[in-house]
Amino acid sequence: MTSPIGFPRGWFVVAWSDDLTVAEVKPMRYFGQDLVLFRDALGEPAILDAYCPHLGAHLGHGGEVVDGTVKCPFHAWRFDGTGRCVDIPYKKSKIPKQAKVRAWTTIEKNGAIFVWHDADGGAPDWEVPPIECVGSSGWTPWSKNQVQIATHPREIVENVADKAHFPTVHRTHVSVFENIYDDHRATQHTVGVATPPKGGEDRFDITATYHGPAFQISDMKGYLHATLFLAHTPIEENLLDLRFAVALERSGPKTDDFSKLYVENLTLGFHEDIAIWEHKVFRDKPRLCDGDGPLGRLRLWYKQFYRPVSA
Repeated sequence: MTSPIGFPRGWFVVAWSDDLTVAEVKPMRYFGQDLVLFRDALGEPAILDAYCPHLGAHLGHGGEVVDGTVKCPFHAWRFDGTGRCVDIPYKKSKIPKQAKVRAWTTIEKNGAIFVWHDADGGAPDWEVPPIECVGSSGWTPWSKNQVQIATHPREIVENVADKAHFPTVHRTHVSVFENIYDDHRATQHTVGVATPPKGGEDRFDITATYHGPAFQISDMKGYLHATLFLAHTPIEENLLDLRFAVALERSGPKTDDFSKLYVENLTLGFHEDIAIWEHKVFRDKPRLCDGDGPLGRLRLWYKQFYRPVSA
């Protein structure tokens, strides 16, 4: 299967919820486009194309939040969360009908801000599921991290089907390895024994499900019971932000301390993959053997996010 071109359709994480205060404006660049993030009059996150339709100023550099709208730093035109211009301080007649910028479908869930991307302009055709541990007193809050990686998102997704890399890259013995594909979901179930980068041994049973092409929720049972949230969002075609967060089921007073160590181990584990991802090429026709995982099935699943929904 040939390498996919451009950016897939789906929900993508662009920020953690606590990265954005009520009065804050954030410039962003994702999907090869400049964007601006702020909270609207109801406190909901809103994402617009970055450049003012008036004379092209970037709303995220010097812009301000005023009454739940973002104010352009150049001539003080103000835009609401739908991208509509709602005020021009010096206008002498009506606001021009074309005084608007594109608004992106945005939601806030599970402690993160998601945006819907579809190159064909379609509306979301699945929902971001709730993560049960978020906000529960029986679980620690998210312990989070973020890294930038020079790779294409497909390289990260292909880990779902790549059984053979576990012992070589991660010093992990896998005794059970299953892949399940269901509509927009792809699930990997693994059972085995891991040797974390910082030492020790952990017998694990992990069910990790991608919901679309860009974020994964994992139930990880081992020495501790953990939920892992993993999300990757392309900045350019071969550059992305990888965000991940861990919550641990509380089993004693030191569980919160363990969560920090857990994230440190995960970060080191991701860097083991990153060292491969950033220096490899994509093989359209890889030479596989019977010990490899179901890579072809995974690529067929992933390709659906590059087709219009009607296909």
